[in-house]
Amino acid sequence: MRLPFAEPDPAGSERARKAKELRDLATEVSRLNPQALTRTNGEEADHAEKDVLVDPEDSCQGTFQSGAYPANFTKGLLHDEFGLVAHPEDYRCFVEAINSPDPTLFEKLVQTTQSRSEAEEEPAFQCTVDDPCCPDNDPKPPSWRGWESPRAGHVYELQGPDAGAVGMAPAPRVGSSELAVEMAEVYGLALLRDVPFAEIESGTGRTSCYEGKRGTTLNARQIVRRIAAMPFFGRDPVSSTPGQTGCRLNSFERNRRDARLNADGRLTPQVAFRGSTPGAQVGPYVSQFLLVGSPSLASAPAVPPECDGYDAAFDLEDGLIRYGSITINQRTLTHRRCVDFMTDWASWLDVQNGAKLNGIGLDQFEDCRRFITTPRDLATYVHYDALYEAYLNACLILLSIGAPTSKGFPEDSPSGRRTAFATFGGPHILSLVCEVATRCLKAVRRQKFNYHRRCRPEAIGGRLTLASSDANRRKLGCAESAFAATLEELDKTGLLDAIEYHNAKQNPDDRIGLHCPAGWTGPEDARNLLLPMAFPEGSPMHPAYGAGHATVAGGCVTALKAFFEMFEDCNGGVERPLVHRECGQDRIIRYVPNGDLLQPDECQDPLTIQGELDKLAANISIGRNMAGVHYYSDYYDSVRMGERITVGILMEQAPTYGDAMETTFTSFDGDHITISGEAGSCPSLSILDRCGNPVSPRDWWLRHVSGEELNEDL
Repeated sequence: MRLPFAEPDPAGSERARKAKELRDLATEVSRLNPQALTRTNGEEADHAEKDVLVDPEDSCQGTFQSGAYPANFTKGLLHDEFGLVAHPEDYRCFVEAINSPDPTLFEKLVQTTQSRSEAEEEPAFQCTVDDPCCPDNDPKPPSWRGWESPRAGHVYELQGPDAGAVGMAPAPRVGSSELAVEMAEVYGLALLRDVPFAEIESGTGRTSCYEGKRGTTLNARQIVRRIAAMPFFGRDPVSSTPGQTGCRLNSFERNRRDARLNADGRLTPQVAFRGSTPGAQVGPYVSQFLLVGSPSLASAPAVPPECDGYDAAFDLEDGLIRYGSITINQRTLTHRRCVDFMTDWASWLDVQNGAKLNGIGLDQFEDCRRFITTPRDLATYVHYDALYEAYLNACLILLSIGAPTSKGFPEDSPSGRRTAFATFGGPHILSLVCEVATRCLKAVRRQKFNYHRRCRPEAIGGRLTLASSDANRRKLGCAESAFAATLEELDKTGLLDAIEYHNAKQNPDDRIGLHCPAGWTGPEDARNLLLPMAFPEGSPMHPAYGAGHATVAGGCVTALKAFFEMFEDCNGGVERPLVHRECGQDRIIRYVPNGDLLQPDECQDPLTIQGELDKLAANISIGRNMAGVHYYSDYYDSVRMGERITVGILMEQAPTYGDAMETTFTSFDGDHITISGEAGSCPSLSILDRCGNPVSPRDWWLRHVSGEELNEDL
């Protein structure tokens, strides 16, 4: 007797036809999602060079050629002694090479840039570097760095939103109160780089790198209070909207401002430098997913002496994550405390010119590994982490503690007869969290290079140094008044005095590894307002906005929130606690670092899975701010773009499983997002805002690129 369905149905040509139908459906799902129209902040056009004689009193006109594109990313091009792009046409060629359909233009640009530097009277690199690996060699000029995947935004994806379909809001402009706050935050984080997070939260911590006179060192409470007193958080903030002055902020600025504040609408040490979601502001600063390990496969009661301290058995507080039969140690290598870079003008200028100072031994490290304790520790983590490392580790932890998958998945079944593995099991989510990461990275490259081209905080520090000098301020050209306004807001905080003192302490005469021309001190009569950097090479060779780490964080964390069950109840009102359920008992997971050990937090209120995932995204993203390479808005807008990329991927996958599926989680804005699908049918995306009101998918998709000021044009 022939077995019914002895072969799968459909099969053969019918299966091929069905496969094409589903691919076509996925294409249609992607096509029907709203297309975000990216808008820049206009600085590139407003602050281009001017050399026409019209009115000598007008800072945008005159007999001189003023600095070109001072608010845009020019790193890697040749700069003059003032740190401004030496040849504006190089920047124009750079932009053309990024956006042109001709991929060969980049090689032509590099040849032009390097030939210009060789022909200049002043060399491209002001300092020579003594390679610590080869101490017998004479000091030599550093080599060039290349721009990192500048044309990745041209790549087309076959799954999920196309890179051209997602977007970001205009970045804050120089001269706005928001940009002043963003620089105050990265200056403040540089001053607190070696202060434990617990002491930042308490407000008592201050740097112990040097003994300063009164007023030159600030504790965390003083830094946060001075930032909180800036106009952005109070009276008379100046908006980033071109041509707009006064106190009215646009919707993007208001959202980013309010996200920094606590439930009482205040900026305090407890919430400063944290993420934009409630979960990111609760509990210890560092996410548990960056600290704890997982239960091991083995259960030996003690360490056999022959194991030299590494036995087969370990638990959560040991900080070892089970990765198959091997382990991942959450204790990290960290950069040497109190050692910052690019605090003198010559080395700063070399880096702007594209000097390759990473990977040649200038990095210094502490002797022992430890759990992430200070901003410098977190900055080191995000200096070397693999693209999706933190989220893969979080996934491994959640799988090891038995965190349940979404209640709307067809597997595991209530009967226990059908268990998840290839679909809705460990292999599924472990590959999905990596899959979304690469798509996020390409989409954010399109924003960085093809549209915004926003300069990094390290460059703003150089511009503020120029703005502090009456002799050199006019070099900033059309942007002179904007940088002067930013400098004025920052000067009132007192942070710049502390930065000057810090930079002076970082620059002894015998500074290791740098051999600079005698007497080279930078712009005449200028204050040293350079941003102390955690890495010798400063920021990566791509623009600031958006942030690659933050976009990947938004995408990967969204994949984890969608895959694992986030709620205890059926209506999504109670978030699932982060606990290890074993032998019928709930073990609360809430630890704080103490060197190379973890200890239970004094407060034992349970944290939530969703809150700690949101905190993980914030830690990784803002860890880049702690290094000095990004701003808060880079984090805020990028995680939300990454979230949409993953939602788009999940919607395309939903009809392909052959079973009905549904998942619900909370977005970074507090919306309840529900994605559901059945075999071969169009997926459904339904959204309720934090008050329980329905939101149209179109409005949600475009929320972060179309504020009320732009809606008419969109």
